[in-house]
Amino acid sequence: MVSGMLKKISIRAVIVAVWVTLIFSFLYSPLATRYVTQESLNVFMWPGVVDPKLIHEFEQKTGIKVNVNYYSANEELIVKLLATKGAGYDLVVPSDYAVKILIENDLLQKIDKSKLDFYDKIHPRFLGLYFDPENDYSIPNEWYILGLGINKAFFKDGLPRASWKLVFDPAYMPKHLGLMNDCRDLINVAMKYKYGTVRKLNEAEIEEIKCLLCEQKKNAEAYTDFRGDFFLESGNCPVVMVSNSYIWKTLRKNPDFEFLIPEEGTFLSLENYAIPKTSKKTDQVYQLLNFLFDPVVQEHSFEEYVWLSTRKDATYISDIDVLKKSIEVLNDPNYPIELFRSELTDEQVNEIWLALKSQ
Repeated sequence: MVSGMLKKISIRAVIVAVWVTLIFSFLYSPLATRYVTQESLNVFMWPGVVDPKLIHEFEQKTGIKVNVNYYSANEELIVKLLATKGAGYDLVVPSDYAVKILIENDLLQKIDKSKLDFYDKIHPRFLGLYFDPENDYSIPNEWYILGLGINKAFFKDGLPRASWKLVFDPAYMPKHLGLMNDCRDLINVAMKYKYGTVRKLNEAEIEEIKCLLCEQKKNAEAYTDFRGDFFLESGNCPVVMVSNSYIWKTLRKNPDFEFLIPEEGTFLSLENYAIPKTSKKTDQVYQLLNFLFDPVVQEHSFEEYVWLSTRKDATYISDIDVLKKSIEVLNDPNYPIELFRSELTDEQVNEIWLALKSQ
């Protein structure tokens, strides 16, 4: 009996040890490679931000090894940096509201703009925004506008009105919607539709947003942040919530698809480079940033990947017919466009999201 108990304890101990190892690896894996060589950088970013071929080209030119780890949500980035105080990372790529959270938690170091040979080339539209008013801590790299991808063949009576009603109002919503999977962003859009802007909510309003999203779910086919174009092309969804950056190539290939920018207003989102406060390799980081913002590198990323450059001389973007409307909206002072914000507490977001996912 004692032997059996010891065996159970040993098995449990092994299981606990495995989980501890996995959690430690999740949070601290960059530390294992950080000190391999002084001429190396640890970068934490979204998948698809930088072509691996470009990373290799940079390594060949400079002799600086770049170790890249990926995350799939801003929350994952925030959790890791909070847990490690940023240790083990030299460059990260947070979205707009995530930059603000990292600044508030003293996790980023100030940018030395004198070491950036491209800073004066960034379009002023992307600078001086709420999450970093002086751009002391972040460099905008990529932008997109949120809208609705439409399969025109589904709408026999002509193109529908460009409105968020297509994904929120049961009188307008088709079945099999493709919706965003980022909980905070989807809640932002719901607030924009319901109240006209993103702001703090009281308990009654939180309940309204919860009911709105649960009603929407009845018509949902999938929740995805990066596959909206796929669900449109496959015919699974006649309407998808999607960014212009993720759908423009699909629009060029298929005239049956259209990108609608809702007349009620929409969201501009920015991905930004930032340097964790603990990084001691800023000279190498600035070399990498100057390389990544080179006009040739930026245009390559536009053509080979999907993202839209923040450089004001990236005129090749406006040469694409399906992106011209986005640029018009972006520069229209009368069009109500805003940025994603983190106005709700984590507890409020989780309350809404759990109610939605458990339905």
